[in-house]
Amino acid sequence: MIVMLHGRLVHADAASIVLEVGGVGIQVLVTQAVLQGMPSIGQMMRVHTYLQVREDALVLYGFASDEERRLFQELITVSGIGPRTAVGILGAITAPEFIRAVQQQQFDVLTRLPGIGKKTAERLVLELRDKLADVQTGEGDKHQPHAAGGALGDAVEALVVLGYSSREAEQMVQGAYSQLGDDSDVQALLKLALANSIAQKGERAWRRNEW
Repeated sequence: MIVMLHGRLVHADAASIVLEVGGVGIQVLVTQAVLQGMPSIGQMMRVHTYLQVREDALVLYGFASDEERRLFQELITVSGIGPRTAVGILGAITAPEFIRAVQQQQFDVLTRLPGIGKKTAERLVLELRDKLADVQTGEGDKHQPHAAGGALGDAVEALVVLGYSSREAEQMVQGAYSQLGDDSDVQALLKLALANSIAQKGERAWRRNEW
């Protein structure tokens, strides 16, 4: 099982990235959290992955954190939820919000997710409620790995103070963490998250001008 890749970003579009790892270009279908936090083309990045083995293809899915990957794996165990639907769900709602919706049986929240109707929402609650029963979803819990001293949570709070939404801040910090790893501190996370955001805005503007 391929659970993580670390390589140079050589391409990105609205749904996938291509990483050059050991001279090989590997396409990864990724969540919005990965796209929000990815660096500029040509820079190194790390992505957590899940390999789907099909009869006709091997498909690699990428995530901003190991926790996001594990939630994806829980989602695809539910009858009627395939990998692409699971990626769509993760792009439409944060992990804590989804877990809370399952725990509290918030069907109105679940049925607003892409590809989720009333019956599928009922299956999500029925099949995942016990598995997610002990997962904490308080304000301090971002359902992501914690760097030393709670650096991730502190970095998210700092970005919110700067004017970013909670979702944007979480995705930016997750992206920075995926590049820096467990040794990152608040200053390093903030510096890289802001640099990535500025680079992405510049690249999007460049692409619009090209067209």
